[in-house]
Amino acid sequence: MTTLLVTGCAMPGANVLNRVPINSVQIEVLDVNGDPIQGAQVEASNGRKSSTDESGMTTIRFGTVGLHNITVLADNYMPNNMVITMPKDNGSIITARLTNEVEIGAINFGAMNMYPMMFNYLFSGYGYRLELEDYPEGGWTEWRTDNSGESYMRKALLKKLGNGQEWWQIILKGDSDDSEERYIAEILFSEGREAIVRMREKIGENEAQEKPVSEGWYNTPQKLTQESMEGALSERSVSVSVPARTFTADLLNFGVAPGISLRMWRVSADEVPGAIVKYEYAEEGERESSTMELVNFGTDAASLLESYLP
Repeated sequence: MTTLLVTGCAMPGANVLNRVPINSVQIEVLDVNGDPIQGAQVEASNGRKSSTDESGMTTIRFGTVGLHNITVLADNYMPNNMVITMPKDNGSIITARLTNEVEIGAINFGAMNMYPMMFNYLFSGYGYRLELEDYPEGGWTEWRTDNSGESYMRKALLKKLGNGQEWWQIILKGDSDDSEERYIAEILFSEGREAIVRMREKIGENEAQEKPVSEGWYNTPQKLTQESMEGALSERSVSVSVPARTFTADLLNFGVAPGISLRMWRVSADEVPGAIVKYEYAEEGERESSTMELVNFGTDAASLLESYLP
C-alpha cells in the first residue's frame, strides 16, 4: 500500500497528483495482423504522452484514480480510444489494435476518426455510458457533432437476445442517402455490453462482411447511478433546441476531468430513446465547446446486413 503524506492546509490539485505516478499501465499497439507498430503516439486524459518502441510497447503513468481516456494515433491508421480505471488496471498490459484508414467517396473515415467516433461519441463519454435510460428494442437516435460538417451518426438497439446479448447498429453517413457514402456496422455485444463478440460491416456499395473480432476492441463505459445523475442536476425544465426539435429538458453538469465538464440535456425516455437530446463538453477557460445534438429518432430500426434471423 502506498501512503501519500500531504502537508499544508489544502489537498493537492489534480495537476499535482499527476506528477506523483503511483499507478501505470503498459499499452501495446498492434496492426490487424498482430504486428507491433513503432512510433504510435499514446496520450492519456491526464495530459501524459508517450510513443511506442520497436516492440509496440509504451508505459503511461497516473497520479490520480478513477477513469482515464487513452488515445492511440499512428500515421496511415485509424485511431483507437480506450478507457482504463485506476487503481484497478494498475500494472496491466492493454492492447490497442489499429486498422488502416478507409475512404468512401468524399468521406475519409480515417481522418474523421471513425472508430473513436462510433464508440466514443455514440456509446461513451470520458468512460461513462452516454444513454441515461435503456433503449427499447428498435429504438434509434441520429446525431451530428459540431465538427462533422454534414456527416451524421446513428445508433440503434436492433434486438435483445434471450442470453442477455444485444445487437446494435451504427450508421455513419453524409447529408444524403447516397449509399456510396455510408458506413454500416452491426455489432453483437455480450451481456451487459461488456465486450464485442461479433461484428458485421458494410462500406459504401461493397458487400457486407463478417469482421474478425478479438479482445481489446471495446472498453465498457460505466453506467451512472441514479444518485449521481440527481447530484449533477443543475437546472430543471429548460428549453433546448436541437435539429430534431425543441425540447423541455433537465440539465445535468458533470466534472469528468480536471477543468473539463460534460453537460447533458435529459428528457423522458418515453420521448427519446436513451433520454438525452444534447451533450456538450466544455474546457475551463476555452470559449468554444464540443457539442453533439440529436437530429432525428424513432423506434423502427431493423437489420440492414442480415446479421440475425428475424
